[in-house]
Amino acid sequence: MATNNLSSIVVGLDIGTTKVCTVIGRIEQDLEIIGVSTVPSTGLRRGVVIDIEETARSIASSVQKAEIQAGETVQGVYIGISGGHIEGITSRGVVAISEKNREITEADVKRVIDAATAIVLPVDRDVIHVIPQEFIVDSEEGIRDPVGMSASRLEAVVHIVTAATTSLNNTLKAVKKAGCEVQDIVLQPLAASRAIVSDEERDMGVLVIDIGGGTTDYVIFKEGSLRDTGILALGGNHITNDVAYGLKTSFAVAEEVKKAFGCAIADYVDEDEVIEVPSVGRNLPRMESKRLLAEIIQPRIEEILSLVYQSVAEDYSLDGLLGGVILTGGVSLTPYITELASEIFNMPVRVGRPLGVRGLRDMVDSPIYSTAVGLCLYAMDHAPRLGATDYKDEEKNINSLVERLKEWVKEFF
Repeated sequence: MATNNLSSIVVGLDIGTTKVCTVIGRIEQDLEIIGVSTVPSTGLRRGVVIDIEETARSIASSVQKAEIQAGETVQGVYIGISGGHIEGITSRGVVAISEKNREITEADVKRVIDAATAIVLPVDRDVIHVIPQEFIVDSEEGIRDPVGMSASRLEAVVHIVTAATTSLNNTLKAVKKAGCEVQDIVLQPLAASRAIVSDEERDMGVLVIDIGGGTTDYVIFKEGSLRDTGILALGGNHITNDVAYGLKTSFAVAEEVKKAFGCAIADYVDEDEVIEVPSVGRNLPRMESKRLLAEIIQPRIEEILSLVYQSVAEDYSLDGLLGGVILTGGVSLTPYITELASEIFNMPVRVGRPLGVRGLRDMVDSPIYSTAVGLCLYAMDHAPRLGATDYKDEEKNINSLVERLKEWVKEFF
């Protein structure tokens, strides 16, 4: 097989609570998908690695299957990160423009970004993203790129995403144990948004909700910039647990039944409709009401979406998000979930699937691949500046990632 060439081959690795997805792409004028794989995930709980060996085995299995399909040997990967340990904060920085002609330069932009990120963090946390939201030139707000403008004062508002050092290091160790080098770390909902949100929607304002197995992540875009991020420790596994308890069956059977027959709105299911539920052990399958299944699923999905609504509505006017809501992740495949979400958010809702790729496009035409494809697209945006990273010293390499992220900030606006 050919060796992974960073200039043309990129790999997105989505390490989720329930699945590990690997997408291999070739960069030309756009992104061509050449390898896709999904395997069950073991070793994680709520997006956090709890067993490095098990996680490494899942990663290795997924990567190897994608390698066979692509005819490429993977070395470097872009990984998504999520989990309840992720936190986002907004910070401001200000600098004076001292040049004689008072024209803002790229060096000034870097200075103001550094000023905005000069915050005190606990010793057990690391920065994974520094994302400019807007610049303020003297009293003029909402500036995306201030370079070349005349001013005496430059202010930056940035969104800083941090992760728990131990959780981050355990993820990096699992990827390394699987035989891959980490080329960058990306917040999962940010990566998913890269694949499913159009530039027009970013400008109009949009809320992206990624409902995975262990967590529900969300990001808000407005006027073309990322405004906020958040993560809830609730996801599809909680729905499955409810189904297992309600139908008195195993988690594995409940997951199968949920995917095959689940519905987000119970009133849309005929009261007389029944489904066959496999029994545990040697017992024969039994018939259950499909309406009952929906009555178990609906309250949990309502809870997840309502918690996102409450969290977002505290700081933002949802009326200003003219692009509506985009749902992605495995749970977004639940029938009638968009109708339920529309009732909760009182705005248009759609399910997000990867956009703007070719090759094995049909294989990734599902919200379960949004993050992995988004990682490849993110890599396409940044690959010319990157080289493979040797993770022998996790602490040094995390610091290296932070320094590179600070250099790339101008690519976000």
